[in-house]
Amino acid sequence: MYETKAHFEEHWEDLSKQWSGASKCSWPKCPSKATFKSPNAWKTHVYNIHVHPLVCKVPQCSHTKPFGKRNDLDRHILTAHEEVRNHMCSIDSCEASTTGFARKDKLLKHIREQHEILRCPYNHCAATVLKTQEESHLQQFHGSWECAIGACERGIKSYFLEASLKRHIQKHHGLTSDPIRTMVRRMNEAKDGTARSAYLTSQKTLRDCMICSTQQHDGRP
Repeated sequence: MYETKAHFEEHWEDLSKQWSGASKCSWPKCPSKATFKSPNAWKTHVYNIHVHPLVCKVPQCSHTKPFGKRNDLDRHILTAHEEVRNHMCSIDSCEASTTGFARKDKLLKHIREQHEILRCPYNHCAATVLKTQEESHLQQFHGSWECAIGACERGIKSYFLEASLKRHIQKHHGLTSDPIRTMVRRMNEAKDGTARSAYLTSQKTLRDCMICSTQQHDGRP
């Protein structure tokens, strides 16, 4: 291989004299329809396709055409032949949970096409999860806290964790940290896991939750 490349470099000067600006490959019977915009791009093509074809050497590989770039060959090997397939499908009954994928994008494509994906049924949660992982999502990201401020009192159940309830009140109702801490303290004293405007010490006007307001405007409970 080294001798072939050295020989090619000796003749490259003569080949480069054929360069007349952006053009297609002038190698006899070259099937490529690509337009090369620089001598170096053409040089890479000539060497990898014609002089020393950059082909996959994995036994019995069905892809026999040479690759124009080393990165293209490496990607092919990773996708078609790589034994290290670390991206496993999380569905235990799926064959891909043991065979896996060499690339994450291939795993994501598999999940979209082969498995049912659900949107979390609870309010204020935009998560999408696999059907088989719905229960673990609810256990990990939802608790027993609720919000009854404004339209939220009539909204769909949210089942917040304490931390996510605090974020909700701050984001959707406009409260800052100190009033939120006071509200949560009074909720705990009353053994009530529901945020209410009555738990505020001042008569501060709270912003209404646009999510719950929209749900009720659309006729949903």
